Amino acid sequence: MIDSRKRRLAEISYKYYIDNMSQNEIAKEYSISRSMVSTLLTEARESGIIKFIIEDSDLYCFDLQKQIEKIFGIRKAIIVPKLSNNEDNLIYQLADGCIDYLNQIIEDEMTITISWGRTVRAIANRIRSTGKSNLLIVPMVGGLGNKMTRYHSNIVCDIMAKNLGGNSYGLYAPVFVSTKEIKDIIFQDKSIKKVLERCKKADIAIVSIGNILSSVMRQIDILEEKEVEELLSKGAIGDMNTSFFDKEGNIVQTKLYERTISLTMDELKNIPTVIAVAGGELKIEAIHGALKGKLMDVIILDEGAARAILSNY
Repeated sequence: MIDSRKRRLAEISYKYYIDNMSQNEIAKEYSISRSMVSTLLTEARESGIIKFIIEDSDLYCFDLQKQIEKIFGIRKAIIVPKLSNNEDNLIYQLADGCIDYLNQIIEDEMTITISWGRTVRAIANRIRSTGKSNLLIVPMVGGLGNKMTRYHSNIVCDIMAKNLGGNSYGLYAPVFVSTKEIKDIIFQDKSIKKVLERCKKADIAIVSIGNILSSVMRQIDILEEKEVEELLSKGAIGDMNTSFFDKEGNIVQTKLYERTISLTMDELKNIPTVIAVAGGELKIEAIHGALKGKLMDVIILDEGAARAILSNY
């Protein structure tokens, strides 16, 4: 973000939250519409210029966390309380929960590999440097095309690297190609191989969990309906880094899997710390399946999803 725009976002945020000016008053002062003020405030919040601190000794649901850890045998669960029904607010909460944990574990010289999407972008936007040096951020999956550019793994990597004071690599390939033969050729490219090899040697991986029926990939036609039907027919309920899995967390093998440019689930599992961040009612079944399959070491989810999952035990 260029300095002039960042300064303007900060000014408008200060007037609204500190000076208690209304959005109409701010709109008049800056000669812009009220809706534009609202949009700028949202951008300021997404980019981490606005941060809310709620003093609460029960900021995380510790009892639920321990139950999730014990039942599913994972290293750590971080469960944020339900404070709002707004989806954006939930994403911010989940992102901040992940950032709290990252601030505890990131060390000098680490490589962090990340996937794509709204939640991962929120993490990248809101994280800030804690003084660790020589950090490298690399994407673990190819791009989604022009319709979702802001959530592209390369762009998200660049944002996170800048906010952490590190460096980033780009993976210049689509997430899906038309044939396995094309994938094999792409994987022989030196620059692609370099990025993916860095991913495999990463210290930390950050991914989200998707619901196949409400997947953004389906909404923007990256996933064709015939491919969705094949996945559903084989029991797929969700995905992690475009690896699709069933309700037990087993990877579903289809022709699509053979055409995907990303780390495989086996390669992802070999990374020392895999952090999955997801929440909301639509993702409960997918989160449950991922937990059953132990597809992550650390899970960040919301209280509602955690209670729904634990109700089965």
